[in-house]
Amino acid sequence: MKVQRPPKLKKNSKVAVISPSSNPDHVGIKIGIEILKKSGLRVELGDTTRKLMTVGTLAATDKARADDFNWAFEDDTVDGVLCATGGYGSMRILDLLDFDMIKDHPKPFMGFSDITGYHIALNQLCGMVTFHGPLVDVDPSKGEEFIKTQSEDLKRAVRLLMGQEELHEVSNPPGGMMLMTINDGKATGRLCGGNLTLMTGTLGSRYELDTKDKVLLVEEVKETYYYIEFHLTQLRLCKKLEQSRAVLMGEISDTLKPEGPCPSVEEIVRERVGGAGRPAVWGLCAGHGMYNGLLPLNAKVAVDATEREITVLEPIVE
Repeated sequence: MKVQRPPKLKKNSKVAVISPSSNPDHVGIKIGIEILKKSGLRVELGDTTRKLMTVGTLAATDKARADDFNWAFEDDTVDGVLCATGGYGSMRILDLLDFDMIKDHPKPFMGFSDITGYHIALNQLCGMVTFHGPLVDVDPSKGEEFIKTQSEDLKRAVRLLMGQEELHEVSNPPGGMMLMTINDGKATGRLCGGNLTLMTGTLGSRYELDTKDKVLLVEEVKETYYYIEFHLTQLRLCKKLEQSRAVLMGEISDTLKPEGPCPSVEEIVRERVGGAGRPAVWGLCAGHGMYNGLLPLNAKVAVDATEREITVLEPIVE
């Protein structure tokens, strides 16, 4: 399928802020919207963000969330689609989305975590380059330092989507951890993946993650050591790690350590990911940690796991 890079956002471009999974924090979303406006964008809130439509842990019913998602792409006055937050619910509405229509309306689409379900579908069924990156909801519950770093990440992501900066080298910020080599080697391929739970959730469906000849990104949050090992093993059984050309391990954060002796997360990753024999690095600041930089899914990247270097090989917007 032909790869579609979305048109870059411009000053006064209109972005739709939708909540296609769970509800955003009512304070955090205000912080993010203000950042978008100060960056020169006009903001239109989708019904799932603007209205109080909560159903359990979901921002709204499946139909309402799917309608909002389809609207954001079909409406030609909307130039970009930004997700308010992740949470839960993407897998429930994939069958309700009009991918034929969306394919004809490529736009910048950004989010992460539960949004991985949408990324996989848009990358594989529409050929779109999408963006694993900051949510509009800047979670205030994690403290002032988190608000600061997440705000800066959102500002930079917008600059990249507007073409004000170009993305060449992907590296951790000064406050982030040092990248470490799991397996030596070099590889080139289109970037895919995201959240571990969502990736394994697609297996066996029409949305099943395709890693063949691609560079696989993996991140996870608030899961047990057993869960992480189990789901990495599931990817191994389906040959998703072996079929990839390289693996980028993002943050595995806020893990739930079991009682009693157990291998560390690093040991689990080294054995499960390293055992696939692909060039691989550990510790990219992508996911639920303090930092979360923009990564262009379905764009071509080069990985030098020995030198711990990641390079974007093509423009990410038109």
